Amino acid sequence: MADGRPGNGKDLAVSRVDLQTFKKRIDDLLDRLNKSPAQHGKIGEQTITASSYGTGFAAAEDLAKSYETVRSRLERLSRAFGEQIEGLGIAVQITDKGYEGVETEQAERYQAIRRRAEEHYREPAQGAGSGAETTPTRDVNGGADGATSGTFS
Repeated sequence: MADGRPGNGKDLAVSRVDLQTFKKRIDDLLDRLNKSPAQHGKIGEQTITASSYGTGFAAAEDLAKSYETVRSRLERLSRAFGEQIEGLGIAVQITDKGYEGVETEQAERYQAIRRRAEEHYREPAQGAGSGAETTPTRDVNGGADGATSGTFS
């Protein structure tokens, strides 16, 4: 706080060059994610048929179900991660140009990313302290699975 009053914005002053450099780094991260095997669409393509684990015994079926659960969660995580990087890039532009200075499509995309993040956010458990503890999330079918995978479902 430059003059002791909260929210006056003076302590948030950043040069246009700094914002543009930061935006370029964000765009580079998003581009690298989209070209990598971790891109959510590519994760979705990495399926293994249940028969690949063998047939006629429960362990093979359990392994196939576990793989699909993990693959599905990784796909959702990758999509959320990519959207958060994209949203951060748009936020940098809004900081630089003002909300009215960005294209309507970008402003709408930013709001969609924000809403999607809010839909998936879970409050940490009471007394979570360091944030290392997690809360149960829904499984791919929407039921409680008792697994702990963080604060996003």
